[in-house]
Amino acid sequence: MTTPASPHAGLVDLLIDALLGRPLVDILPPARLAATLHHVGRLYLPSAQAEQHAILLWRRLDSLLDRPGTLRDVVPPPIVDLLRTLMARPYLLPRPLLVAVLSRPPLRRLSRELMIATLLDYSKKVRTQVGEASQSRGGMLGRLATEAVKKSTSAIGSLAPGVTAAVSDELERQFRAKASEFADSAVDDLAQRLAAILTDPARLAEHKDLARSLLDYALDLPLQTVRAELTRLDPLAVTTEVRRAVHAWLLRPESEPELLALLQLALPDLGTHSLSTLLGDAVTPLRTLLRDLLPPLLTPGP
Repeated sequence: MTTPASPHAGLVDLLIDALLGRPLVDILPPARLAATLHHVGRLYLPSAQAEQHAILLWRRLDSLLDRPGTLRDVVPPPIVDLLRTLMARPYLLPRPLLVAVLSRPPLRRLSRELMIATLLDYSKKVRTQVGEASQSRGGMLGRLATEAVKKSTSAIGSLAPGVTAAVSDELERQFRAKASEFADSAVDDLAQRLAAILTDPARLAEHKDLARSLLDYALDLPLQTVRAELTRLDPLAVTTEVRRAVHAWLLRPESEPELLALLQLALPDLGTHSLSTLLGDAVTPLRTLLRDLLPPLLTPGP
């Protein structure tokens, strides 16, 4: 038994041919598309619907992460293979660019703070070790001097503890100053050394191992950990800020021409092609889908 032909078969074929065969610029003129997207964005972004959609999306993501297992368990294996392949690509950031990034004022302040703290901690350990060594292995002169100070009834004996403390404080003050001066000059050297390591072609194998190790660490994170960190990030607040920023941009008089320029930049010559020429043989399943979808839409409902 054959399926009866749709009374709209001829119209459906005409619509499909027009949709798939006409240049995209005729179906969706860039200026018209930009104006429509501009209008839709201005109405949708500040709406209650946009807020509800963001809440629903976060709830679904939160539900997906609220389970045992790791991130690797929910990422399809081909995607993992792709990420590992990308991590293995022989790409090195240009050294001047990396040095410029590492020398940005916030990173310089952080590096300087860490270096000074490390130097001061090291100096305290050295003073402690030297003090312990002088007490245990200070020799005859050290012990005699200590005993002489303890037994002295002269002014020197009474001033010795204060002099010792003052000298110690002065040494620490000078060391702090020297540490600060050293850190100022060493930060630049640290950036240069780090950039040299990260951009050395001879260490490309180490860079690949590092990138893959970081990827494996991320993929092996428990889903509950990822969920907790996303919760701390407050994605709903982030989404709200993004919507506000995009809406503020769309409210500017220059936004519609800018949107049109972006569309023309992203699709410089696609508009002159049709879907058939762009997809080639892959257009066949799309044509089949449209033949199944369009006839019921053209049939009046009960």
